[in-house]
Amino acid sequence: MSATVSASPSRGRRAALVLAILLAALALFLGSSLAGPADTAWAAVATGKPDKPGKPGGGGGGGGTTELEYAAIGDSFAAGTGARSYLDTSCYRSANSYPKLLDADANLRLVAFPACSGASTVEVISQQVPAIPSTARVVTVTVGGNDVGFADVMQNCFVLVTSSCPTVIANGSTIAASSGFATSIRNVVAAAKAKAPGAKVIVTGYPLLFHLNSSGVNAKYAWADEVNVETVKLNDVIETNAVAAGAVFVDAEGPFAGHGIGSSSPWINDWNWLRPKDGFHPNATGYAAYAAALRLVPVP
Repeated sequence: MSATVSASPSRGRRAALVLAILLAALALFLGSSLAGPADTAWAAVATGKPDKPGKPGGGGGGGGTTELEYAAIGDSFAAGTGARSYLDTSCYRSANSYPKLLDADANLRLVAFPACSGASTVEVISQQVPAIPSTARVVTVTVGGNDVGFADVMQNCFVLVTSSCPTVIANGSTIAASSGFATSIRNVVAAAKAKAPGAKVIVTGYPLLFHLNSSGVNAKYAWADEVNVETVKLNDVIETNAVAAGAVFVDAEGPFAGHGIGSSSPWINDWNWLRPKDGFHPNATGYAAYAAALRLVPVP
């Protein structure tokens, strides 16, 4: 009896230690999966369409003279993360991303695609803007979500719900309302315009990730409505400052309406343990909606 009693606490301690190690490893895994690296690995990704025939009146192969040089910068939403058909596993840029879809249009040639999963406004300015050619005529940008803690919110509020959820949401809201964040958005636009003075800079917002009133339908989405509200606030700040800096703003809330997680036809990927990088990002249909909205903006 005494041997059994003394062995039990030992087994309990070992089990607790193993559990703690597993939870720590899981936290690291989730953080990496949701955020992703924000590096300069973009150079390995092919851009444009070298086999595209020239236009009438153009200079022959390679697209002729009627195509406008186009650069796409920003975070995972600019990279196309979530749409699969990935071109790399460092930034998770997708062949189904809105930059690649726009590249297939007759009037644009994607000449720089440094957008990267996990990128913040600071990283876009320091690591991506330098890749924009000075001759670019169109630059698209989606950025800001990582500045306000996108990965932390998703991890603590929807993947493994923790008591930290309301805190990380509040922290993100405070950052989004700060003068520093407003300046960061303006700085991204200013940097892009300085690198390509003749370019039209187009900044997009983010879709609402969850179907409206999801929190009252499924306990899994208890924080969904609050996150949607904060996303609207974030988009408003991005729009105000992007426009003030001389960019055009493209809304994503309207095009995605009725297609959030929990809807009958979602354009946003829910969390999947087998595909963690895709979670809470648009699917291929969602990025097609992004591209359609961007096409409504007249380009030079």
